[in-house]
Amino acid sequence: MNKIKQFKLRLGDKNIENFTTPPDDPLGELSDFELGLRKFCYEFNRQVIVEIGQTKFKVFLDPDICILLEDRFTEQIGELEHDQIMGLDFVESYWCRIKFVPVDRQIKCYLKELNYYSQESLIILNKQQVLTELKQFLTELMSLAVNQGYISLQDRDEFIKPAFVQSEVLR
Repeated sequence: MNKIKQFKLRLGDKNIENFTTPPDDPLGELSDFELGLRKFCYEFNRQVIVEIGQTKFKVFLDPDICILLEDRFTEQIGELEHDQIMGLDFVESYWCRIKFVPVDRQIKCYLKELNYYSQESLIILNKQQVLTELKQFLTELMSLAVNQGYISLQDRDEFIKPAFVQSEVLR
């Protein structure tokens, strides 16, 4: 039987170089929240350290986490809590896919590194620990965006609400 491993997701050092262009909205199609979130990820760009068991890698707020946030990240956290599969793709910086498959109080985590060999690892995680880590990361990130003036507190609360299906949004 596989031993249960830890999952960690946390902000790291400031990313010195940005390889993308600053976000803009010349056609006015984005809401203030959407543009503010993109600007936050670009201007506050940090490394994001992902640890799954013994595997550790870095991605970045811009573009990796920004893409996740725009692609149902908060809803997926809530769905994972209700035993639905969640996928995270980091194909911009690290070239990997993570699939969380809930099974009772555990999660089968399939980590597929997309390199020449495209190898996939199976890591057993504690479901509650994964949910707590995802929610804490989301709350910390969105609170930083509010504190830095990129988004409003009301927009933050509305945005992260789907991740907290069984609890109140923390202020």
